[in-house]
Amino acid sequence: MRNALIISCLMLLAFASDCRAEGLDSLIELGRSQAEMQKQYAEETRAFEKVKKGIGAGAIAKGQTKDAIKTKYGEPVIAVKDSNGKREKWIYKPEASSFFKGIRAALVFTEEGLLDEARLEER
Repeated sequence: MRNALIISCLMLLAFASDCRAEGLDSLIELGRSQAEMQKQYAEETRAFEKVKKGIGAGAIAKGQTKDAIKTKYGEPVIAVKDSNGKREKWIYKPEASSFFKGIRAALVFTEEGLLDEARLEER
């Protein structure tokens, strides 16, 4: 009886360690994904600060191409076409802002891919 109890306890411990290892792997993966998110937020904030500075200095000007702006200032957080598909709006925002509240930079391009408007928006 005592041997059966010892064997049962050993088997339980063996299976329990697999469960803990599986849970640990999930936690490690979650930590990695959160680190990636923080890295992405930092990149978005850097791009926003560059665009903000460019707008303020007049370096971002009407007529520049999408490619030129993307090369110099980085990818926008989001790019949205208007309802008729002729204009495209790029949004750059810092980590502290959401899409609904806070400061953001908006760049609006024509159908030909040329910058038409550049402005800072506060919501």
